[in-house]
Amino acid sequence: MTRIPTFLALALPIVLLTAPAQHAVAQCLAPGFEGKWQGNDGGSYVISSAGGSVYWTGRSGDNGKSWVNRFKGEFGDNKTISGEWHDTGKPWGHGTMTVKMVDDHTLVRTSATGSYFGGTRWTRPVPSRGCDDTR
Repeated sequence: MTRIPTFLALALPIVLLTAPAQHAVAQCLAPGFEGKWQGNDGGSYVISSAGGSVYWTGRSGDNGKSWVNRFKGEFGDNKTISGEWHDTGKPWGHGTMTVKMVDDHTLVRTSATGSYFGGTRWTRPVPSRGCDDTR
């Protein structure tokens, strides 16, 4: 019969209990920018990242019947993301855009070129998982 050393047997339950708690704390301290955002243009935007690039898909408030757009950008200085956007159907707009992360729950457009893009501000709800957001 194999015996687990006493120090390991006592430490294992602590590690198992603290790992999820540490993960929850990390989510509270650094929620990042990924997830669902609401634009002041009435659209909803899902933002993700991969390989150093930032992506979003935006859909009009009527579930994408009026417009759908996509964005691909890169991180810059001072919490900015710069890249190119394009509509996937009519009205066939396209251009460049830079947005800045003001805080964990607010993005603002700081510059844009090309065709008309309605959104200038994006927000997402403050998490309600017991985090202390008064830090």
